Amino acid sequence: MLESAQKGPMHKILEGDLGRLDVPDVLSFLNMGRRTGVLALEKLDQETKLFFRDGNPVYASSTKEDLHLGAMLVRMRKVSADTIDRAVNKPRSGRWRVGSALLAEKIVNETELASFLKVQVSEVIFDTFTWREGLFTFWEKVTPPATAVTLEMDLQNLLMEGSRRLDERSRLSEVFPDLNMSVEAMTNPERVKHSVTMTPEEWKVYFLVDGRRSLSEICRLAGNPDELSTLQILHHLVKAKFVAIVNPPEDETPVPAPAPGGVSTSKFQDGKAVASPSASGVSVQFQDGGTRPPKVEGDDTKEIVSPKAGPYMSNRKQVVSSRLVLVTAEGETSFPLTRDAYTIGRHRNNDIVISDPKVSSFHARIDRSPEGYLIVDLKSRNGSYINGKRIETGLLKTGDEVRMGTARLAYKVDYTGPVSSVS
Repeated sequence: MLESAQKGPMHKILEGDLGRLDVPDVLSFLNMGRRTGVLALEKLDQETKLFFRDGNPVYASSTKEDLHLGAMLVRMRKVSADTIDRAVNKPRSGRWRVGSALLAEKIVNETELASFLKVQVSEVIFDTFTWREGLFTFWEKVTPPATAVTLEMDLQNLLMEGSRRLDERSRLSEVFPDLNMSVEAMTNPERVKHSVTMTPEEWKVYFLVDGRRSLSEICRLAGNPDELSTLQILHHLVKAKFVAIVNPPEDETPVPAPAPGGVSTSKFQDGKAVASPSASGVSVQFQDGGTRPPKVEGDDTKEIVSPKAGPYMSNRKQVVSSRLVLVTAEGETSFPLTRDAYTIGRHRNNDIVISDPKVSSFHARIDRSPEGYLIVDLKSRNGSYINGKRIETGLLKTGDEVRMGTARLAYKVDYTGPVSSVS
């Protein structure tokens, strides 16, 4: 029986079968509509309620015993089971909950208890990501209990962290049945930089997504010898709705062998990817809902996410405006470096295409780092060189000469300044 903390009728506006729609998809739909209410999830042995405010889940409860506060604290080794038992069963008037009993016995203070309760909310939400069966119903304008400690966190950070905690390598072949498929960005990269936390490896893979590279190409460009690790990161990004899978175009044909000499600039693009309306495969429309993601005023992200995850370039030391200049007998061609990652090689799906038979299909990657731009050799056949020295990874400094095959590129810095000087 669903109980509302407020008076007045409740309105059921969404229901469905979790055998056909994953919980993260349902949460994303509610987030798009900026809904306030409760999502009731039910299966044979469990009932869970997720309370939403303006599209973000803020409170959760479950009948699953492992998700109760006491069980969670024991699992996290914060308090022993015996300590909880003594605190709860101490003679008192009325019935005391675990949190109140621990607080009364001064085993935890109010700040610690609030933190544990926020973690508990996140654990209840993450548990629902594993559901493969059951029913869901969303009731509008149902509020959480008045005494509830609520979680303030951007939904996409929550989805990303929940995906990290699931070991779904066995399902990757179902998610990505064809490694020739491509993925494209579904969110504005600039917004992601300012509101999302990811690990360095996740940021690297995210910036390689451009809508034209195949999954196999991204795995190669990421440079991780374990292809499954890169695919798992891509799966996390798909779950969090940062990227979406797109099928290769029907007229896709093998790339012809390039003619020796020269550099093609047609694939050097600084535009932003635009999400295809049909890329997600499912569309949901609310009669009176908007589509702008809600802004989270408070932020409990640090309490929930992996310690390896952080904001984009959180340790960035300076702002660098630079370019690569291709020097040939005919003159110079300048390539401004304004994005976070570029790839160089003979294949047309690179950002900078060099039509040289001595250059590998995917020869090298240029990454923005806290110190400036790095060049990373992608195990190319003939190697990458900085000032005549073969490198695997090297930090570029103004005036450096980069050589790949017969192509020679000069790295030039036009401006360097402190991060604080840029809005």
